[in-house]
Amino acid sequence: MLLRTAIGWHFLTEGLHKLDPEDGKPFNSEGYLRAAQGPFASAFRSIIPDVDAREILSRDQAGRPEGLKRQWRDELDRLIAHYRLDPGQIESAEAALNAAAQRADDWFLDRDNAEKIAKYFHELDRVRSVESDPSALAYQRELAQKTAREVETTRRELVGILNGWTESLRKDWAAAGIPTEAQKASYGEYQPPPTLLDLSNQITKWGLTLVGIGLLLGLLTPVAALAGAGFLTLFYLAQPPWPGLPVPPQAEGHYWIVNKNLIELLACLVLAATPNGLWIGLDAWLFGGLGRRRRDAGPRVPFSDPPGSNPALLPTADRPRGSSDPRQPIPLSTSGSPR
Repeated sequence: MLLRTAIGWHFLTEGLHKLDPEDGKPFNSEGYLRAAQGPFASAFRSIIPDVDAREILSRDQAGRPEGLKRQWRDELDRLIAHYRLDPGQIESAEAALNAAAQRADDWFLDRDNAEKIAKYFHELDRVRSVESDPSALAYQRELAQKTAREVETTRRELVGILNGWTESLRKDWAAAGIPTEAQKASYGEYQPPPTLLDLSNQITKWGLTLVGIGLLLGLLTPVAALAGAGFLTLFYLAQPPWPGLPVPPQAEGHYWIVNKNLIELLACLVLAATPNGLWIGLDAWLFGGLGRRRRDAGPRVPFSDPPGSNPALLPTADRPRGSSDPRQPIPLSTSGSPR
């Protein structure tokens, strides 16, 4: 009971903090997923859209920003379809898009910027090559991790510039009345298509909260415990403390194979294997009576004589023990022992 309460409290507080963060910023697991390492790192990173900015930084044969302009075009097409923009609005939106595209072309065609992008991809490929090589030595992985931090700094710088242009373009569209207040009222606020990262964030926030509630209240305890073990398995595999892997920058303490996620995972499996919710919890109220009714409704086992016994020799109200005659006990032999 105490173990279930402690683990449930941990899950609940983590979930509530992510649902209503103190700093007001929406929870985002992108940073944790980016720091993933080990044999499953690529799978966790793939949850992030365009994780390495290869799409947004892609260029055509002339060196112009092919991926960035394609993203802008897709967003404008979705706005036109969602708000049903009139021809005048579409013309204004196209003009703003063309101006932003020209500015992006000039920046990408600049020699220094082009070299910086090329260097970024070169260093990124080196890091990914070491990470995916199972025969890489420990010092190579540590060096790759150091280089990865530098590559991440460059990525943020480059993507930050491009995101700034995107925000500026959206402001230009809003200044041109795209959309109008009447269109917002009629068709609702535009929402970009959800990504796998958005889904992951929602599952994490609500999943941790529901697991915590289930364990604290003893409600569907085995299901809650197994769900908690599933979350902890993912947390463990995202950054496993295995030999040969560098220590994550945000790691607490020193671990080797076993860390706090693995310990709590095993504790959840213990909870799932024991009927503690039927001892103290809502499961006892919801399902305890069901178990008793099943036992009461079970088949009655008829009374049977003990194996090897003679029914004639069993005692009754009018028959002494050891006698086959209700009126006469078995006589003793001359030596005083029974026959």
